[in-house]
Amino acid sequence: MFLNREEIKILQIDHTARCNLFCPQCARIQADWYKIPENKNVDLTLDDYKILLEPFEENKMTLFHCGNYGDALASPTFDETFDYTLSKNPKEVIIATNGSLRSPDWWRNFAEKGRERLQVRFALDGLSDTNHIYRIGSNWDKIMKNVKAYIGAGGRARWDFIEFEHNYHQLDEAEELAKELGFEKFNRKYTARFASKNVKSETSKTGNLLKDTKDNINQRSITEIKSEYGSFDEYVERTTITCKTKSEKKIFIDMHMRLWPCCWFGAPKYFNVPNPQSLSFKYLHDLYGDDFNDLRKYGWDVLNHDFFVSYLRESWDNPNEKYKRIYTCGRTCGEKFEFSSGYGKNSNLKVIRESGLAKGISP
Repeated sequence: MFLNREEIKILQIDHTARCNLFCPQCARIQADWYKIPENKNVDLTLDDYKILLEPFEENKMTLFHCGNYGDALASPTFDETFDYTLSKNPKEVIIATNGSLRSPDWWRNFAEKGRERLQVRFALDGLSDTNHIYRIGSNWDKIMKNVKAYIGAGGRARWDFIEFEHNYHQLDEAEELAKELGFEKFNRKYTARFASKNVKSETSKTGNLLKDTKDNINQRSITEIKSEYGSFDEYVERTTITCKTKSEKKIFIDMHMRLWPCCWFGAPKYFNVPNPQSLSFKYLHDLYGDDFNDLRKYGWDVLNHDFFVSYLRESWDNPNEKYKRIYTCGRTCGEKFEFSSGYGKNSNLKVIRESGLAKGISP
């Protein structure tokens, strides 16, 4: 079995399909996903959070708002669900955001509400002259006002910085600014999206040129994989899989209240272009139907479905005609390639300000 409900320690949530930015490598942008009418204005509700949180004991559960398609703070239902979440006394609430939504007054109030149980991870990929190159549509001045308001009111904050060729030279300056502003942590991250596509640069839909940092670990890994396996697709089929989220006791809920083993599963279901991941998902839905993991219909009983009880483990260790290997699993949790920017050598997290309140809470 993947996880029993009693084992779960982290709920990762894609609260909404709304976002104010157009980041080029985001799933919503790459396939023009956001242009499909039924994908717009989708949000989780207070009733959804009652389904999610009612079964869990107080001070045991961490909620991590970090999705594939939306920024939680863009949602009109976020505030009431956040207040409800706090009423259930969670261990911690973590919000990943681009930082350019809401007002300084809102951010001050947010910090005061959340206190030590709240951590915000600001995704800032550069400084005033570079952040907007990837975070298209962001407003640096507004971000800084929000950051200062939040941290000034006692909010715990982490700066996540994705390295590109255009911002690599600013890493030290950004870290110094993070210290000045009062961030607790600074995380420099590599993205494997270039290497996994066998490219070193991409042009966004708005014409911005993005280049990978030279000779990083992902580009070296992909070269070694191709030498050993012949192709990345062959590697995905044959590699040993060790599930990241199972070991973390973490599970993912998408903006339609579907339960998945991880956030990387939460994207391909909604792709509107065929690729190896979406083809794997077509097989799953041909086998089980479209709603087998719908929490609104089945609640936490979805964990007793064959997909969670048998399919995942068999597809990793003993794939066969029924339990076929899922492309997302091999790509993301294979032994020789680190796809996620949040794991392994792709993530370089540094504590830059000790906080008594933060001790013993999340990295």
